[in-house]
Amino acid sequence: MNIPFVYNLLKAAKITAILSFLGGTFLLIAYFYNAGSIAILYLGIYYALVAVLINSLLVFTLYITLVHSKVKQKKILKSLILMIANVPIGLCYVGAIISYHLP
Repeated sequence: MNIPFVYNLLKAAKITAILSFLGGTFLLIAYFYNAGSIAILYLGIYYALVAVLINSLLVFTLYITLVHSKVKQKKILKSLILMIANVPIGLCYVGAIISYHLP
């Protein structure tokens, strides 16, 4: 496996995981601050769909790289875990939004 490719992939995964988390957190705070704004809800849905698509592609690429690369396997695994850790966080955000609308 090409070493510069692995380093660029690790950097992209880290940046994407952090930006996905921060973007989702910002939208959740904005949603609650604006008393359940429908516009922010729709923006959040579109954001979540795009984030899932991009994160899924990166997780798939990281997994394939982990399987085929003999270089930096621990770092690749850490990046993979970081990417996957966003899933339960996102589910908690969805649960918070759903419980916000329950009586």
